[in-house]
Amino acid sequence: MRRKIPSTAALLCFEAAARSESFVQAAKSLNMSQSALGRQIQALESDVGQMLFHRVRQRVRLTDAGRMLLEELSPQLEALEATFYKLRTRDNPGGAINIGTYPTLGSRWLMPRLADLAREQPRLTVNTITYLDNDAMDAGLVDLAIVQGDPPWPGFRADLLMQEDLVAVASPDLLSGPVQDPVDLLDFPALQHRTRPQSWAIWFESLGKTLPTLPTGPLFSQFEMLIDAASYGHGIAILPRLLVQRELARGLLVLAHTHVCRPESAYFVLTPLAKQGINRVEKLRAWLLTQGDQTREAIKQINLQGRAD
Repeated sequence: MRRKIPSTAALLCFEAAARSESFVQAAKSLNMSQSALGRQIQALESDVGQMLFHRVRQRVRLTDAGRMLLEELSPQLEALEATFYKLRTRDNPGGAINIGTYPTLGSRWLMPRLADLAREQPRLTVNTITYLDNDAMDAGLVDLAIVQGDPPWPGFRADLLMQEDLVAVASPDLLSGPVQDPVDLLDFPALQHRTRPQSWAIWFESLGKTLPTLPTGPLFSQFEMLIDAASYGHGIAILPRLLVQRELARGLLVLAHTHVCRPESAYFVLTPLAKQGINRVEKLRAWLLTQGDQTREAIKQINLQGRAD
């Protein structure tokens, strides 16, 4: 069945003229004569049966019908352009790629590893797009995304990246070492992440205990600020060990209790189903999963060392 759609050339001429409000400028931008552009627009107006422009001397103004067409047409042309761009670059290992991640995970775990990637794949440009929680992730912007949680994620292929170990940490000025009774931790302000308010309850439950009282303490929207608050002695925090390993190694933070909690949720690499099979996306996905394997092994060795100590 033949689709009743005007020619692409006429639609591009209309959009250029509508944005510039000038047939002269639109013709120059499209590298064509003004008369040729005028014929395309006249053909489009004949096709839709309505005037799309008011001709006022050297300028043109959109009619109500023209404004409606521009609002509807522009995003569809952009989407079509993006589709053909993806098609042209599908098997190209170089170019740009967008990774979605949380700010602190991006700066502390991903960014140091991207330096190695740049040496391995110098033709690849990696852009990072951050979000504070999974609901804020824009699936239309990312080629790959790192999220923490539980599958499934509709519209994505999900691969396990690494588990998450939660530990209780404090400044050495607040605690000289681990306490014996976890309930004693609640004598101090309980620092909390705004999007993960159940961390304290999950950590206690993994000990076979029920959190005796609701934790009281300030809330933070980013792990970076939460880590700083713990380091400066504002209270005790339950944090992913991989995010505070640097502070633990430098003595800026100490374990407030020896227990390590591994929740059921974990970190996953998500690939939009529409991006599967694209060469550079698949290569970067494989690289990320290798980094996850290495991190899991490093965490395993840290936990073994902790038990030996």
